[in-house]
This record gives sequence, C-alpha cells and structure tokens, in this order.
Amino acid sequence: MKSNALHEIGHAVVGAVLGMDLVRVSIAGRIRVDNSLQSLGQARFRRGTWIRKTKEHYLDLIAMTMAGMAAEEVFLGGHDDGVAGNEGSDLFEATKTAIALERSYGMGEKLASYGDLSRRRLEEIGHLDPELMARVDRILQEQLDRAKGILERHRGACVKLAAALVERLELPGVEVLDALDKDDSGEGWIRGFDKRTL
Repeated sequence: MKSNALHEIGHAVVGAVLGMDLVRVSIAGRIRVDNSLQSLGQARFRRGTWIRKTKEHYLDLIAMTMAGMAAEEVFLGGHDDGVAGNEGSDLFEATKTAIALERSYGMGEKLASYGDLSRRRLEEIGHLDPELMARVDRILQEQLDRAKGILERHRGACVKLAAALVERLELPGVEVLDALDKDDSGEGWIRGFDKRTL
C-alpha cells in the first residue's frame, strides 16, 4: 500500500502545485489479484468548465499524469509496470495527450492536424509520421523531469501525506493543499503561486 500511496500522492501534489482543483486522493484498502484492470487508487480533480486548453494546459496535464511514475522513481528508486503498458495506464494516457498536442491541436512542431485521434491506434499514427514518437518521447521525458522536480521540492510534505493516506485510505484535497502550504521547503505559497516559474 505504501507504493500505491506514494504514486497517488505524486499525482495529487503535482496537480495541486500546477493549479489543478484537487478534490481528493485515495487508495484501495485491499488488492484483489485477477486478470482484469483495476484501480488501486486515484487523485480526483475537478474540471474547470471554461478553462482555456492551451499548450501549457496540456503540458500540465501530462506532468500530472506522469507524476505517479515520477513519485515511484523519486521515493522508491524506480517505477513498476503498473504505470505503463495497458490502455488506460498513466504512460499510455500521457502518450495520447502528447500525440494530440503534436498532431491534433497544432501546438507542436508541425501545424497539420490528423483530427480526432481517438479512433486510431498509436502504431498507425506512428506510421503516418515516423518522427512523431521521438517528439512525443521528448515531451514525456520533459514533463516526467518537471514532475520529479516538483516532488523533490516537496519531499517532506509528500512523505507525510503518503503516510496519512496509508492510514486513512482517503484524503480531501484541502488537506493536501494545507500540507503544501506548511511545507518546510520554503515554498509554502502554493495557493497563490505563479506556475510559470515552475
């Protein structure tokens, strides 16, 4: 449960630092082993109705999505295969977002759009644009590194929050924000920050 808690706290902390509206973070009290995909926890954010979905919005979303992997690497020395591989996994979803940023929304190195990519398989998209996956990989690595930097700066708060999550299985978003505000890293300004400086 400790690794699940650190993973979910990673999503929660990075999302909160990047200005996302964290509702709560939770982990499963018991793990059922079977072949079906199951959620072992989640950080839940409220979506802003009128938010402008700029390039920065999508980069923040990728950083938050990669933050579970980042937390495992920062606190456990490496990530396990639960963050990747399957459709719906963090890495798969971050990859889809990066591809859309590059080839649907005109926010990457090329303007031409492939339109709605939800009905295309990733390997089909890669065949259409052989250089695409190299650009996507750069975006993913940059945002993974960005998430790691945020977690390193808030290491103390992350460890305390993960311990509380293991004990209680769910924390309200306001508790995460309070822990970040009280963080002794000298960055207790989370609620009124300018995220462009991150």
